[in-house]
Amino acid sequence: MKANQLSFLLLALFCTSSHQLSKPEDPTYWAAVVEHKNAEADTARKRTTLTSESFQQIIRNAGDIDIIVFPEHIINSRETATFVPQESQNVTPCYQADYELFLIELSCAARSRSLYVVINVVEKELCGSGLGSDALNPCPSTGVRYFNTNVVFDRRGRVISRYRKSHLWRHEYVETSVLRTPDLSTFTTDFGVTFGHFICFDMLFYDPAMKLVRELNVTDIIYPTYWFSELPFLGAVQLQEGWAFGNDVNLLAADASQPDGRTTGSGIYAGRGGRLVAEIYEEPTTKLLIAEVPKREHGRLAPSFTPLFEPQLKTQRFTGVATYRDYNVDIFESELLPEDFLEVERQLCHGSFCCSFSIERKLTISNEVISSSDPKTYRYRLAAYWGNETTVIRVDRTEQAICALFTCLDEHISSCGYIFPASEEVINKHHFTKLNISGNFPAAPRGRRLIMPSTLNALFLPVAVADYDWVESPEAAANPDKPIFVGLSLAKPQNDLLTFAIWANYFTELPSTHNLDHMQPDYTSPSTSSSGVLTSSVLRAFVSLQKRNREAFESKDGRAHSLPPLWTTHPANDDDLVEISFQRLRSKDLCQRCLHFQQVATSSSSSSSSSMQQWPPFIMSQGRG
Repeated sequence: MKANQLSFLLLALFCTSSHQLSKPEDPTYWAAVVEHKNAEADTARKRTTLTSESFQQIIRNAGDIDIIVFPEHIINSRETATFVPQESQNVTPCYQADYELFLIELSCAARSRSLYVVINVVEKELCGSGLGSDALNPCPSTGVRYFNTNVVFDRRGRVISRYRKSHLWRHEYVETSVLRTPDLSTFTTDFGVTFGHFICFDMLFYDPAMKLVRELNVTDIIYPTYWFSELPFLGAVQLQEGWAFGNDVNLLAADASQPDGRTTGSGIYAGRGGRLVAEIYEEPTTKLLIAEVPKREHGRLAPSFTPLFEPQLKTQRFTGVATYRDYNVDIFESELLPEDFLEVERQLCHGSFCCSFSIERKLTISNEVISSSDPKTYRYRLAAYWGNETTVIRVDRTEQAICALFTCLDEHISSCGYIFPASEEVINKHHFTKLNISGNFPAAPRGRRLIMPSTLNALFLPVAVADYDWVESPEAAANPDKPIFVGLSLAKPQNDLLTFAIWANYFTELPSTHNLDHMQPDYTSPSTSSSGVLTSSVLRAFVSLQKRNREAFESKDGRAHSLPPLWTTHPANDDDLVEISFQRLRSKDLCQRCLHFQQVATSSSSSSSSSMQQWPPFIMSQGRG
């Protein structure tokens, strides 16, 4: 009897583990994001192999989760770029092995563990002669273009969603293509949640990030990133939590890990419930972060309580994370506060836009030992700004409205946006007991505006949502065409604030051309690229060859014979055959051999039967599948 009971228990455990963890009726689902460091190897292919192996191991050991997200720009490069199927093709690379090996392996890993898996890849696409996507960039002379692309696998390893990055980062524009109309990519899971997804710098633009939230009403966002932190407003976790709070959506953010290169900071956020888990690191790190995420239709999660406040003269601080400096602050209307101020009541205006500040501090009394004869203390500035003479990290033009308090190293505005190095001992002579900031934020004429908190402490993490109060009147998201009163106030004293601000993005329509020829207003795109002309001539020569092959299959006595696989599609004309032929070559990933075919084709003066002997073997074998 006991043996039967044990067998039944083991069977029950096995059945439970083989089913999906979360169901549509459940109030939560389990999610994981991965902060991942760059692999070290002497070739691009070895780096891709090592990273793929690491991803697979993480998936195998992830435990009971529903979905896992990996960061941007980690697994491959142009040297190991892969074709990526569209979701409409219903492709499972695990057994439809027409892609780079890592894509096949990760499809299999998703299927093996029955997880939704999101990765970011360098995707390649053939272009020219009317083929390929409608991109802003001309087709390169190679006939191959590249995209920065998210790929989503379902529990069976099938590709169910693809997204190509719309807003690139500096040097990316030189070698990466952008669609003329940004993707709006979503997918719906078997646990009842519809996700939207985008990549890194996209977060600071209306299309597609805000369109997913405001126009498609998506409440759960996936966000692979390779973020470069900038002080005082755009640290990685600082931005992620602020964006999720401002939109009141769940956010799954996976960042790469290269702190000395300004990149670190991953987390899972529950909108105005704050972060469920988030980490930032001073050393390159590979770490899996897991959280139980509330489904939005079941209501908003209440912020978690934080420990009781204790004044501290010295607090732990991160100095191993490199950052950019926000040069926008140089043109803000700002005021340096006295070094030892205890109370401040101010209204600061930039033109017609005004911010109000009410601040109180107390002297920190402590028995902590100060080892330096000259310990450093941050100075504070108040600032107000509204205008469009700003950028985001000096990449794209912006229109911002900001009410802020932030730190500086000394009395000069040029020292703001930096931290003291590790070699300096930093103390908190005072701690904040009251800090209220408010302003009337202008209406958005185009209906595009996001207002969010932007806070930061010495650990490069935001002030916990439970430790401040946020007021909007009327509700900002529902009334973009109206002025909004916004108030941000500390609910609990703080020791080591670096930033405490209300940050609003008005999503300017002023263009940024990034010093690229094809993005200039007077640029005229050539009707057909040189690669397109060559590819077209090659394929039409191929058409001629295939026609003769077809004739050879037709018996003179009129009897029917089997046609090669290529011809079973019954092309209506030569143009259809060109497309079919090109797709056949693409599906077999024969680009290098196709280039050899081009060389042979262009050297041939005619398509006589004698010249047919010059075609490479793979072309001659097309009639045999």
